[in-house]
Formats: sequence, C-alpha cells, structure tokens
Amino acid sequence: MVVVLRNPFIWFAVILWAVASALPANAGQFEDAEAALNSGDYTTALRLLESLVEQDNTYAERLLGIMYIKGRGVSQDYAMGMRWMRIAADKGLADAQNEVAILYQRGWGVERNEAEAVKWFRLAADQGLLLAQNNLADTYALGLGVPQDFREALKWYRLAADQSSSYAENVIGIAFEQGLYVAQDYAEAFRWYRRAANKIYERPGNTWIHSPQYNIGAMYASGRGMAQDYVQALMWFTLAAAFGDTKPPGPIGIKLVNTPKYTALEQRDRLKALMTSAQIAEAEKLAREWGPHPIITIEPRAK
Repeated sequence: MVVVLRNPFIWFAVILWAVASALPANAGQFEDAEAALNSGDYTTALRLLESLVEQDNTYAERLLGIMYIKGRGVSQDYAMGMRWMRIAADKGLADAQNEVAILYQRGWGVERNEAEAVKWFRLAADQGLLLAQNNLADTYALGLGVPQDFREALKWYRLAADQSSSYAENVIGIAFEQGLYVAQDYAEAFRWYRRAANKIYERPGNTWIHSPQYNIGAMYASGRGMAQDYVQALMWFTLAAAFGDTKPPGPIGIKLVNTPKYTALEQRDRLKALMTSAQIAEAEKLAREWGPHPIITIEPRAK
C-alpha cells in the first residue's frame, strides 16, 4: 500500500527523519576523533578510533591506518597501516583505495607492485576522486605499472582539471606547449598555465615538471607565443621560486616533456643579468602584489 502525504509540512518532516536515519549513529564520535587527531591529542584520537573500528566504521579504519603510516600516537608501522587501509579500501572507500595504491607503488608495508597500484588508483579514480585521477594519469604519463601512454594520461588529467586541479591544468598546458597528442598551441598552453598559476599550486614538491608559474615565466622570457616581456617573466620566476620550485627537474621530465633543466632561481638570476634596475624593481613589485585569484572565461553564446 502506498501512502500519499498531502501535507507539505508532514512530507518535510519525513524527509528530515529519513536523512537523520541514514547518518551513522557514531558520526559525532568520528568527528571528535578527527578533531583530536588534528589537534595532536593522539591518545584520545586512538581511543575513539579503536572504539569506532569495533563498530565497523569504514572512515575510522582509514584514519587509524593513517595514524600507523605517519606514526602519530603509535610507532610508525606501514604494514599495520596497510592492514587498516586495505579493510576500508575493500569496502569501496575511494580515499583508502588511493592510499592503498600509494603504499603498493612505494613498497611501504607491502611488496612493491606498481601494477597493483594502478588497479587501486583506477578504482578510486572511477569514483571521481581527484587525487586518484591525477595519480592514475601519472602512472600512464610516466609508465609506472602500465605501458607509457600519454594519450590515456591526458584523459585522466582532463577529468582532474574539470575538478579544478592546478596540477592537472599545468600538465595539460605542457601538452599544448609541446604538442603531445594535441595540436601544438601556445595560446592554449598559456591559457591552461594561467588557470593553474592563479591558484596555490597543489604539487610544489613534484619535480618531474616545473610549476605553472615557472612555465608562464619561460613563455614570457622566450617570447614563445606572445611578445617577449622580461618584467612579466621575472615576476613569474620569482613567484615560482617563492612557491617552492627550486629543484632541478628529474631526467624523465626532461626526456618526456622537454622540461627546462634550470631551476626557477637560476632562471631568475639569468634574467636579471639582462634587465635594468628599474625593470627588476617593477617585476619584484608585481610579484609582491600578486595574489591567487581565479580566471573567469566568458564563453560566447551559440546563435
């Protein structure tokens, strides 16, 4: 028998009851555990999480795994971390699946297995997890556990870019600049770099490629696809260095996508030698005044 509720207030109350019923009864306890962990109260966090995993709480299983992996409140134990992370991953939790993949890829707490890592990255990426989409894309771009396939990598970078990933946007910019499985297009490369550079870059320590700030600086310095502008180039190299792009790139980046071998600091100093003191002062002023902000593109309406 179907009951029709004609009173909208009764219907609203039923919806609220249904939503409340769907929430885990221990949600508040998990939030307390998270807060304790974030504040450094590891004893409380561990006590709450151990209670929650006894209640089969998937999120608590993942968090307990993180405590062991990072050695927070417990002795660092990758094998124990993998044990708890795998329990959560087997239940379909995308964050845990991504972390299981990382453990396999690095051989932490388990025998290194890059092919197994790809399997877990894909499970998480198929659920729309941005981190996993980028990680899966990297495996194809770099040939880690799968045959190198930059076309397949671009598919996953684009999905991550759709979620506003600055790292993915930067890689897509490189693809357009180098003509990697897309038509070479400097204007399109610059557009993707600007999308990424006007945010705080999410992977400053990843050195197989340079940061988007660096890549914009290189385009201005060389006049590639635009008028050469040393002031703008120095501004962006200065920002790149400030955001941590201070290490030389890995050999695979140089080989795969022609990543410049110079660091942002080296590029900055080489450029200064070609500039007047007034130009240098202007570039440094622009760098000080810069702040992250989104670039909004207004698309023309179809007629």
